[in-house]
Amino acid sequence: MPTNVVNIPYGVKNPYQNMMYMSCEPEFALSKMRNPDVNSFGRSEFQSENGIVHIHWDDRLFPASAESGSQPDQGFLRTRDALKQFRANGGRIIWTIHNRFAHSQTSENDGLKAVREQLVKLVDLIHVHTPHAKRYMIEEFGADSDRIRLIPHPSYLGVYEPEDTTLNRPMALRDTSRFLTFGAMRGNRELDRLEFAARKLANRGFDFRLAVIGRTVRANRRLLRQMNANPYVTVTPERIPDSQIPGVFSAANAYVLPSTRTFTSGTAMLAQSFGLPIIGPDIEPHRQTTPSECHDLLYPIGNPRGLIRMLMRVMDMSDEELGEKRRACFEFSKERHPKLISRSLAQVLTELNSG
Repeated sequence: MPTNVVNIPYGVKNPYQNMMYMSCEPEFALSKMRNPDVNSFGRSEFQSENGIVHIHWDDRLFPASAESGSQPDQGFLRTRDALKQFRANGGRIIWTIHNRFAHSQTSENDGLKAVREQLVKLVDLIHVHTPHAKRYMIEEFGADSDRIRLIPHPSYLGVYEPEDTTLNRPMALRDTSRFLTFGAMRGNRELDRLEFAARKLANRGFDFRLAVIGRTVRANRRLLRQMNANPYVTVTPERIPDSQIPGVFSAANAYVLPSTRTFTSGTAMLAQSFGLPIIGPDIEPHRQTTPSECHDLLYPIGNPRGLIRMLMRVMDMSDEELGEKRRACFEFSKERHPKLISRSLAQVLTELNSG
């Protein structure tokens, strides 16, 4: 019998968890509870059916605490007590730390920090995607390095279309340089930097195209309208069907990630899975999520015009050089193929289950 691993919360729109568990069977089975009664986890019958709880996106799991800017709310405290009882009944808990700030915030607050301080003490193992995240958990929360497991974020090869289709597709034509930014457009994306760069390039008469695609939160709608007024920018302010993702990414030449607050970027791995090099500020999370051959596209974080200059550099780049970076992204994505990354998770779950 496989060990059921309950993932909370389970993301129905994000393939991440399915990718992470694709090679874990038959030993472990991903339990997809969309609206679980977490407070029931302390019951002995729950633990007898589910050996491991895997916590993700703690800011979404405990939104009242993550957004209040105060201490954890009663909902978290009840869940914490239920998880403590789950462990006392023989269950095990692993926590994946996905982001530094709550998705709806651009800085830390006391509520989320207090939740994480308690989770660090509660869980058996902590999963991080980068060495930067590991150091952050140790320095910020006093996490024991012996209880931290580093497993990189997987690529998306083979997820949205057959892998061979992706790898054998010719590079997009460069009648003009085409850039892409994709995903939920929240405050932590720092889109004002991208709007500024696109506006300056347009005013200088540069020929380029920038596609901005993804659901837009209310706070960013005015900014996105300003971007859409730029004749060189096309904004699609809603989530697109998964079937359109390969076409959107394969039409671009490079991916723009202007955030200086990146902790883990799934969209960066998605872009590189389609051969798109990343343009972004030179911070540790970006260096640790991109191949070394593309690090020269990371600009100094303190340079306000670094993004403009890097976009111009890609515009001037030869097809040969861009093709080399494209191949480097594909090789990087193969090294982080979801099947390989999932096997690493399976090893950690085996360790956890036998501990």
